[in-house]
Amino acid sequence: MKITLLLYDAYRISATVRAVTRLATALAARHEVEIVSCYRTADRMPFAAGDGVRVRTLVDLRPNSRYCSVDRADLRRPGIVCPQDETHTGPTPPSRLGEARLAARLRDTDADVVIATRPYLVGFLAQYGLSDYLRIGQEHQTRDAHATALRSDLDAAIARLDAYVTLTQGDLRTYRAALPTAGTRLTSIPVCCPAPDAEPSTGDSRIVLAAGRLNPAKDHDRLLDAFAKVVALHPDWTLRIYGSGRERTRLRSRIEELGLYNHVLLMGARTPMDPEWAKAAIAVVPHGTESSGTTIVEAMGCGVPVVSTDGDHAPREIITHGEDGLLTPGHGPVADALADALCRLIENGTERRRMAAAATANAERFRPEHITAQYEALFADCRHELGGAVPRSRGRASSGGHRMRRRTRLLVERLGAGRSRSAATVNCRVLGGGSLLFSVPMERLAPGSWELMLHPRHDGSVDSVRLPLERHTHQGDGPSWALLEGRHSELADGDWDVHLARGSGGRSRRVRAGLIETAHLLDPGSLRPAQGEGQTWIPYATEEGALALRTWLRSAHAEVTSVEVGPEALRLTGSLQGRAARAHHYRFQARLQGVAVTAYNAHCHVNLRGDFDITIPFGEIAEHHPGNDATWELSLIAYGGPELRLGMVSGDLPDRREICVFPAVRYPDSCGGALSLHPQLTHDHDLVLRTKPSSSLPLRRTQESDR
Repeated sequence: MKITLLLYDAYRISATVRAVTRLATALAARHEVEIVSCYRTADRMPFAAGDGVRVRTLVDLRPNSRYCSVDRADLRRPGIVCPQDETHTGPTPPSRLGEARLAARLRDTDADVVIATRPYLVGFLAQYGLSDYLRIGQEHQTRDAHATALRSDLDAAIARLDAYVTLTQGDLRTYRAALPTAGTRLTSIPVCCPAPDAEPSTGDSRIVLAAGRLNPAKDHDRLLDAFAKVVALHPDWTLRIYGSGRERTRLRSRIEELGLYNHVLLMGARTPMDPEWAKAAIAVVPHGTESSGTTIVEAMGCGVPVVSTDGDHAPREIITHGEDGLLTPGHGPVADALADALCRLIENGTERRRMAAAATANAERFRPEHITAQYEALFADCRHELGGAVPRSRGRASSGGHRMRRRTRLLVERLGAGRSRSAATVNCRVLGGGSLLFSVPMERLAPGSWELMLHPRHDGSVDSVRLPLERHTHQGDGPSWALLEGRHSELADGDWDVHLARGSGGRSRRVRAGLIETAHLLDPGSLRPAQGEGQTWIPYATEEGALALRTWLRSAHAEVTSVEVGPEALRLTGSLQGRAARAHHYRFQARLQGVAVTAYNAHCHVNLRGDFDITIPFGEIAEHHPGNDATWELSLIAYGGPELRLGMVSGDLPDRREICVFPAVRYPDSCGGALSLHPQLTHDHDLVLRTKPSSSLPLRRTQESDR
């Protein structure tokens, strides 16, 4: 069969795009599948479709495309009666051109099945779809989540389709109650979630993880209130919140108000999420209105038990309370219940690991083969109800054309034709001890010997590093790999770009980032000794999607683990790392950048484990402030040893500047004005104190002293 799935914009990160891309990839194992994206707003899809899926775009709105400057008048809708969903107020409103092309596509398609994936597209399919192919709608939210006007329009559109699919049984019951006389087949098929490629979680971290768009419906305020209670009992645990959205700034302020900036990290959006779930010991879903349950199934598939607020939809249908996760009441003191459930799993490692194993087993029912079978059964039932019509693609021998296209693609791959024109994809996994294992699918490359090359991005005086690729098997099948061993290699501080070269003298090209697994960087010895040096290697994807490394190489380092901003002083705690950092007496120094003036100099006690605790009185900084914007470098000076800059280089974050954010405080200066003092991280992850005159706001020092 030929199956077409309609997406509004396949190039934006959303749960709908992720779910549809996975479903398309699963169906492509047995059918000819295409994704039709009404608009294209980026060069690459955030969720890559499988090799058997063809992606088509109706209107390309990338900056350099011919339609990027569509006249605003063409964004007015030409009176088409379709459900008015949230797309119309999003970053890409509908255009006359897009709607005309979508209508033409639905009239001229040779597909046997067309699936619309949001209310706007459901309405279009109902109005312009033809009866000689199956017209199916999907609900990726819930009926109750839609506004009243949208529900009315959507009901009218659903009545003109052959089938409508919800993701949960609870939502199916709601639709059946609302449409008791509709001739449309209403059914429920859960979300498709393939097995993770990343290594599963060991459960040994002290990380609670939440994922989803940062909007009010996700109840992140409830989660922050709950985690404040958790931190009071378990200060060594952290919460990572993944996702982007309009609530980010407000949530950052709330985190500061609760004093959680050392314990709660806003990580931004990440794709794929499997390597991030692998870092978690517990997953949390603070809201009970989870529509698809994708987040829950993903976490379970990576061996992470889930704590979720109970609701009528996905959480209750996926999680078995006490077996593979915990459900907390959605009424009453919800934050307290959520905190209690998190503390239960934090305090009981045996129960947590038992639930993790059960969660992994539970996730198997959402695998592609099971979901594909349910969709194929739906297609067969709909054809039977419509009189058993033979799929059009089979009647026109397009199936044979599909097989021919597959054979041609395989032949091109075997011959290596055109493969050098596009960048290869390379996966990178951090091993225990910090070594890096690169893997390359060699079937994507032309025959011959290949090697990886690491090029320093900014320092031309440093030599590149060559890593020959080796086969996993003697038969030559499967991916090739290259190992960068931490015990025998050193990389200078900075960013390194990963290239692929054919032969020892061949031209090298940058590679795309594939799966990047960095969970082992959270092991206690992530800043490890190597030939007397301490070094950290963090693989990451650049904004353009290329694979790169962020490296630090230091004989000694003062790693800051906690930054406490008080009304009168800044308190820093941490530990010394690296062989050269031991057996010294230290003093702390705050020095004005670029000037030999020392603002504050005091003895710093370091215990036998290398732990330090520093208090910096703001009065000392204010007394030496030069009067304009200034940056103060913070160091530990050893008597007869090295100077150690304070920073945060351990862990798995290649750039902490927008993640580890600390509050600013205002303090009276010596001239009767006010001074803003703000601890921040530099590009090199050194901790500095930035100061500048400030007089527009009341003094926080006075406010906090009055409490």
